[in-house]
Amino acid sequence: MALLTFDTPGRVRDLPLGAPFYGEWHRTVERLIATSTAVSGRGRYVDPSRRDVEVVGRRLYTWTGFPRPLLVEHRDDRRAAWVAGERRDVQIEYLEWHVERAGDTITRITLTTETPEYWKALAAADRGRVLQLYRELVSPEVRESDLFPGGAAYDPLNRWNTTDGIVHYVMRINSMRDLLGVSQESEPTRRALDGYDALPYKRRTGADARLNLDIWALSRRGYAVSTDETPGLYIAGWDDTGWEKPDGTPVGNYWRVVRGEPGAALRAVYEVPASEGFAVGDIRIGGRPVEFGGQVAEHVTVSAHGLVGRSRR
Repeated sequence: MALLTFDTPGRVRDLPLGAPFYGEWHRTVERLIATSTAVSGRGRYVDPSRRDVEVVGRRLYTWTGFPRPLLVEHRDDRRAAWVAGERRDVQIEYLEWHVERAGDTITRITLTTETPEYWKALAAADRGRVLQLYRELVSPEVRESDLFPGGAAYDPLNRWNTTDGIVHYVMRINSMRDLLGVSQESEPTRRALDGYDALPYKRRTGADARLNLDIWALSRRGYAVSTDETPGLYIAGWDDTGWEKPDGTPVGNYWRVVRGEPGAALRAVYEVPASEGFAVGDIRIGGRPVEFGGQVAEHVTVSAHGLVGRSRR
C-alpha cells in the first residue's frame, strides 16, 4: 500500500476539495503519531503516512459510550450514575451528549464524537464556515462574536458548545491527541502472552482499556498496527431493542445521523417525530422512563478504526 494521506473524520467535506485545509489536517494528525513505536512484542505502532504498510486487515475497536468510572462508582445505583453523567466533563468515553427538554421532559438528545482539533483547524481555515455550521447544527442565533470573542481565536468552550448546545468534545481528555496517544502506549509488563495478561484492569475507562488490549495483542503477533486513513472517533451503532413507547409497543427508528454516515457517525440525534404524539422522555428503557441522556448513551457503541499489516521498511 502506498503511503497514506490522512483524510478528515468520516471524510466530511466542510470546505471544497482541494482547499489547503485538507493538507493542514493531514499535518495535524501526522504530528501526533511517531514514525514507529514499540508497543508490545515484535510488532510496532507505525505512522502509515511515513511507513509503507502491507495491509492484511482492518480493525474496529469498540466500547460503550456511557462512562465506565461512573458505573463502577455507582454500581448499586444506576440512577445516581445517570445523574452524574449529565455533566460533559465526566463524559469520558469519547462520546459526549447534550439534552434538550420541554419542562422536565426530554425532547431531543444530540450525541457527538467530533474532536476539538478538527474544529480548531477548520476555524483557522475559514471562520465563516464554522459560523455557518454552528447555525445549522445548533441555532440560527449563533453570532461570530460568540465563537471568536473579541475577534480572537476560536473558543471551543463557547456557550453553543457547552451550556446551550453541542458541536464537539469539551471533556479535556476526549481528543485526537488522546486517542492517538493511548494507541501508541507501550505495554508495561514486557511479559504478556495474550491480550489479557498485558495489563491488570487498572484503566478507568472502557475506551482506553479496549484500545490498549487489542493493539498490544495484535502487536505481539508481529503485526504493524496503525490508525486508518480517516483517524477519529465514531458512533458505530446503537441498540434500542426493548425500548417501549408509552403504550408498551416497541419504539420506531428515531435516530438521525447528521454528520458522518450510519456505522461511522460523527453526530447523531435521538428525537421522536411530532407525528408520534409523545417525546423521548415518555419512552421507557428497562421499564424506566428516559430522564437522562446517559440512559440512551449506555446503549451506544463508540469505535476507532485501525489498520493491521506488515511494515515494508
